[in-house]
Amino acid sequence: MEWLAEVGARWGLPADACRVHGLLYLMTRPLATDAIAAELALTPAAIDDALAWLAAEELVAGNPEGWTTEADPWLLMLQTLEKRRQRELVPALAVLGPWRQSAGDAENPIVARQAKRLLELVEDLAAIDAGTKRLSPRTLRRVIGIGGRAARLFGGAPNKGGNL
Repeated sequence: MEWLAEVGARWGLPADACRVHGLLYLMTRPLATDAIAAELALTPAAIDDALAWLAAEELVAGNPEGWTTEADPWLLMLQTLEKRRQRELVPALAVLGPWRQSAGDAENPIVARQAKRLLELVEDLAAIDAGTKRLSPRTLRRVIGIGGRAARLFGGAPNKGGNL
């Protein structure tokens, strides 16, 4: 659960929500709030906050038997990527887009060149984003899984000590 919390926090997710989600995912059965708190050694307030966030994201469901999830961590990541895209991609294009219409900074060609490179990077990311939106989450997961297996096959696997 700690690994999920650390990874989730790096992606901008609440760490406790990732802990709770991971526990529910691994247990595959309903868990009462107090059982979640005991298993993760979190305060009732932290559990309530985590469950509220996960419920708002439609990643957990509560019923009289307890809390469950059918959403694997992949869905959590995809939803996070979508929110980051909404929050970051459009503003980046708005800031960098004018460099395409103008000559950029005519007084400083180095700045103009670098700004053009940044714009190209953001446009590439937008194109990749648009392409992946045409795929279902299941298909996207399979494509990335194939890429991961290919990378491991061609020498990109961690060594036996767990280091890359």
